[in-house]
Amino acid sequence: MSRENVLPLLFCCQIGTLGLLRQASSYSLWSAAIEGYPTATLWLARLCSVLTLAALVVLVGRFRDRLFGRGAAAGFGAMLLAGSALMLYGAVNVAAYAVSQVLVGVGHAWILACWAARLAAMDAARRNRTIAVAALAAVLLFALVGAAPAAARAPLFLAIAVGSVAPLVGAPWDKVAFPSPVEHAADRASWLRYGGETLRLLPTELVVLMASYSLLFRVLVFFEFPAADPALLTWCEALLRGGGMALLIAYLARRKFVPSVRQIFMPLLFLTVAGLAILPASGRLLATLSVAMVESSWTFFYVIMWIALFEIGRSARGDELMLFLGGWTIMNAILLAAAPVAWLLETQVSQGALSMTALVLVLAYMFSVALLLLRRRSATSALHVDGSREDASSGDGAADWQEERTQFYQRLAEEKRLTRREAEVFAWLAQGYSLPAIEEQLVLSHSTVKGHARSIYRKFGVAGKQELIAMIDGERGRSRP
Repeated sequence: MSRENVLPLLFCCQIGTLGLLRQASSYSLWSAAIEGYPTATLWLARLCSVLTLAALVVLVGRFRDRLFGRGAAAGFGAMLLAGSALMLYGAVNVAAYAVSQVLVGVGHAWILACWAARLAAMDAARRNRTIAVAALAAVLLFALVGAAPAAARAPLFLAIAVGSVAPLVGAPWDKVAFPSPVEHAADRASWLRYGGETLRLLPTELVVLMASYSLLFRVLVFFEFPAADPALLTWCEALLRGGGMALLIAYLARRKFVPSVRQIFMPLLFLTVAGLAILPASGRLLATLSVAMVESSWTFFYVIMWIALFEIGRSARGDELMLFLGGWTIMNAILLAAAPVAWLLETQVSQGALSMTALVLVLAYMFSVALLLLRRRSATSALHVDGSREDASSGDGAADWQEERTQFYQRLAEEKRLTRREAEVFAWLAQGYSLPAIEEQLVLSHSTVKGHARSIYRKFGVAGKQELIAMIDGERGRSRP
């Protein structure tokens, strides 16, 4: 296997580090002291990660070629490793632990962004396959650390963290092209506006579901449901995660991944609800399996989000790296905001009210998923304003028009000085598609598509879609010989 193929697969160490960071403090020689440190101190790493990612989102639109490379990977990788070592072996007091969390939070966020930059440079099929295979390898790393003796877990975590940094330092960054996404990058307003327009490509439904699932999982983490058998829990989680990743790899090999609510969240919903349904079970195997199902769902959530955020950027013809970093920042900010809410719930409910609280949260999550699924429309059922379906094969004239249509729409868009996104929305409006259908096709929120449509109508001097289509038909007739 060539070096070009091996390096992306080492992304498994990044996924492994991401998953193990949540419990890394329990591997520390000072774990008992850490449990007594202020709760706010324990969230410094996540806060620093969110702030670092937010800064990268602002800067990547203009300075991306300077943000990523061997130098950045080496410098911030050293921060990650130093912070991890300090947390594991030197957290003798709250000040030392706080410093370790700051180093880990900043270093890990930047290394994650470096991996994202490498993945963004790949074609979609290879990137999705790389993420899925690396996730399967990361499952093996989880199992290895979980099954290791307590004294060996800290060295194993450090080894995995080194594995997430070393490939980036040795990678051939000179072969990764970082084209400037803004023509006039020196214009501060242009690249800030560019970043805002890119983030608006995130579907509102995705952000809502991020929030509901994050709050649900954060509450479950704070309640810390005990497993009947820790050793059995390790193997149950390994089998669930490994089987799930193997199914994902098989799915990607057979079908093109098109991000949708169903593909992203329905499997997670099933796994989480099934785990909670058998949580009250008294049997050793069922009690352990229920905890394994709930905890494994979070692994799938992270992996699917890696694939989905890149795919949303690609299908919307946007900046894939910018969209991924923005989406990942929003997700981590939601998690950070959900933590105090979960902590308050955990402190206010008694053991007797625990199952009812979890049930209410699950029902709220299921309700939000159901509503959003009902809101989506299939673009394949979109109709023209006259009620007829578009059929490109109905006659020779339609076939000829199908070939010249793209150039015709492009010429009209240039004449009216439409923006890139407006030109895309215009092409769908001109064919008679409804706003919900365009939302589905371009993976945009309703408010974004509606705003672009209003701007298009204004530039063409028409009152709505019917007048726009009539004007286009007139232009088409005049352009024909």
